[in-house]
Amino acid sequence: MEEKRLSQRAVTILFRDITALGGATVYGLVAVLVLLLEEKELFLKLVVGFLITFIITVLIRELYFKSRPKKQEYHNLAERIDASSFPSLHTARIVFFSLTWIGFFNYNYYLIAFFTLITITVAYSRIYLKKHDWWDLLGGVVLGGITFTIILIL
Repeated sequence: MEEKRLSQRAVTILFRDITALGGATVYGLVAVLVLLLEEKELFLKLVVGFLITFIITVLIRELYFKSRPKKQEYHNLAERIDASSFPSLHTARIVFFSLTWIGFFNYNYYLIAFFTLITITVAYSRIYLKKHDWWDLLGGVVLGGITFTIILIL
């Protein structure tokens, strides 16, 4: 019994770390690294994509509240937005991020497979951690794809 709990705890820690790949901190660190490598166009795409994704997510969550599978209490507008689950911001970010890198490296098959695996794993981590359901992930995938399309047009 104790061994099973330790195993579940290890899996939870693993998914918590995986979910960070779709978080703002990792995203920001990669963007800074890109800037330091003087890839200014890529940096601009990453920053604008990050902002578009964030702003659209906040607007949707302000207008449409959907509780997370593991409900969060809230006492103000910022907490209410964070307690809302639709769309998944982590999923939207990782989809946009992955599509941007795939395009940057000219649609290399190995990188497509790599980033697809990363995207699926990050998205699933959100379900495992009870932050989102499948509809939230679908909303995040659509938002990430729309953001990528907007950046391509710009």
